[in-house]
Amino acid sequence: MNDSFTNDLTNKYVQNLTHSPIISEVSHSVILQSKWREKSGPLGFRMCNDYLFRMLLQQDRGTLKAIIASFMHIDICEIKEVTVLNPIMPGESVDDKEIWLDINVIINSKKPINIEMQTYRREGWIERSIFYACRGYDSLDRGDLYTDNLGFWQISFCDFCLFKEQPAFYRSFVLTSNDSAHVVYSDKLMISNIDLTNIDLASEEDVRYGLTNWARLFKAQTWEELHMLAEDNKTIEQAIISAWQMTEDERIREQMRRREEGEFLWNALVKKAETAEKHADEAQKRAGEAERRADEAEAKLRELQEKLAAYETNR
Repeated sequence: MNDSFTNDLTNKYVQNLTHSPIISEVSHSVILQSKWREKSGPLGFRMCNDYLFRMLLQQDRGTLKAIIASFMHIDICEIKEVTVLNPIMPGESVDDKEIWLDINVIINSKKPINIEMQTYRREGWIERSIFYACRGYDSLDRGDLYTDNLGFWQISFCDFCLFKEQPAFYRSFVLTSNDSAHVVYSDKLMISNIDLTNIDLASEEDVRYGLTNWARLFKAQTWEELHMLAEDNKTIEQAIISAWQMTEDERIREQMRRREEGEFLWNALVKKAETAEKHADEAQKRAGEAERRADEAEAKLRELQEKLAAYETNR
């Protein structure tokens, strides 16, 4: 496929996916400072905050490339270009625009990827990820060849276990046959998940390509954890400094707080609903138990009445 045709196809994909202005790859230099190493104790912000996560990947292209390279198990040098398709302005409120803070990118003008951070498992999460992947896959215009479809890759960092009976750290899903051969029908549509709660299940390859470092970065609770992760790892250090500098911006901190408050409220409502459902189930069980006992008492009463009637007959 020639470059002009590839670029034309990419532009069509971008137009179909978003009406937002496109931020092409830019040089984002962050001056390394040692001041952050003086900090200690609990973090004043969560690295897995979805607003901070999106800002970090949008503003720091080095970190964005490094994370994608880790997922693809390739050298970062193989990613020549990365374009963010749905940028937001730092500090811009997203509450009225979108509930889910995901970031759409395209690398080397030919591979569309959607990346997101999900801290709570909400109802319909699996169905939503399928919907996003299918919507992203639908990138052709009338007259385009089906074989020219760029495909779509949905990547999620999840702070919960997706399949509790079959846990995994990093797992990808593609269209395969449902027999024992698991024949791949197509890998152009792929959904991948990183389980932040099961880092200990990572493979040697996941460790070698740095996926576990990113997972531990987003799970970190203290500055001491960040210090250890940044030791002899300039890529992680760059990401930490970028995130720290962003959190120094009051506009970004405010949006981070709003996102966390929204997540906290949502989680509280979910727990309240679950508690109410549990109480309703318990009440239903108690009612069922009471009904069972009443039936037993009634049966026993009939038995006694029958015995009494028999006794009166035989007197």
